[in-house]
Amino acid sequence: SGVTSDAIRDAIAVFERTLVTVNSPFDRWLRGDENALSVREKEGYRLFKSYGCIACHQGAGVGGNMYQRMGVMGDYYSDRGGEITKADLGRFNVTGQEEDRYYLKVPSRRLAALTSPYFHDSSVINLEDAIRDMAKYQLGRRISDEHVYKIEAFLKTLVGEHLELSP
Repeated sequence: SGVTSDAIRDAIAVFERTLVTVNSPFDRWLRGDENALSVREKEGYRLFKSYGCIACHQGAGVGGNMYQRMGVMGDYYSDRGGEITKADLGRFNVTGQEEDRYYLKVPSRRLAALTSPYFHDSSVINLEDAIRDMAKYQLGRRISDEHVYKIEAFLKTLVGEHLELSP
């Protein structure tokens, strides 16, 4: 029927339904299947919590339900170099409120293992670097490669089976 606001809204809704996955290894582990996660993946989950990632990436979607300032513990934008873009302004673009400048939707981590590039500006290509950058800019921490790899192993357990949903 052509490009209309209704057609665009429907296309986005259909696409978003493809992002729903169920029965991930992590979900099975939460339901009591101790064998659903390896020791390394469980350690990654423990680290994800102990570093503080869970403060923003929480709930059933492991994120996706709040906004947070990009660069709480470091100047992400200066370190990135270049100019500030409209996308960098985040919620400010919607509200016009100065306190919303640089506040962005905290994404769900459910499909993080499959959704490169990362961040609102697509500036990071691999998950390991995204974990390091989040630790630096959001938590003010530097984490070892071993811990990065364990957290990455945990994040991979969040991907489940695609659920067929009708429109």
